[in-house]
Amino acid sequence: MKKVTISVASKDYTITLEDAFADYFTKDLEKLLGSKKGFDIKELLTAFVQKSYENYRLESNLNSVVMNIESKLSNN
Repeated sequence: MKKVTISVASKDYTITLEDAFADYFTKDLEKLLGSKKGFDIKELLTAFVQKSYENYRLESNLNSVVMNIESKLSNN
């Protein structure tokens, strides 16, 4: 487990994440923040909306793939 600290509105929050996810999360956070050290509230909301939309698209694509596989399996 790794501890990751995030600054939101000039307040630090430390969270504990599983090692592999902590590494992924840190890299993803760097993409959102660039060289900045923290979020303000508007940036946090924007990041949340971006990640929610990304999740929506991934889930939609996954559902499409599953339906395609199921369709091909039922045709055999």
